[in-house]
Amino acid sequence: MSEELQKAGLYIDDIYYLRVLDPKIATETNDLKEECNEYAEKLQNFKRIAADFLQTAENYSKDVEQEKLRAINTQNLLKTVSKQREAEQQHYQAQILERAMELDRLKTEFQYLQRIETEQQEIINNFMQNQ
Repeated sequence: MSEELQKAGLYIDDIYYLRVLDPKIATETNDLKEECNEYAEKLQNFKRIAADFLQTAENYSKDVEQEKLRAINTQNLLKTVSKQREAEQQHYQAQILERAMELDRLKTEFQYLQRIETEQQEIINNFMQNQ
């Protein structure tokens, strides 16, 4: 009898229900449906993980960009400070040179005045001795 039903496209399953679909095919279809649901679930999970990863990567990218700008700013500040120090050093070198020249001039003037004092002292001594 089941063969006659099968020829008509009707099947009896394990719990004796009359089915239009072959029980093996129905089982395979149900298995495939479950696998598809699992796959869809895994795919959704993957999409969520990928979105989280992209968000994290974007956040890191922003942080890296901020640190890069901060480093450039610091580097520029250091260059500015370095140039200021160089200018100060040149200013101080110029002052040292001016003062050294002034010192030389004053030494020469002092020697000249000492020579004049000595000469005047000799004149005074000579004048005193002659009197």
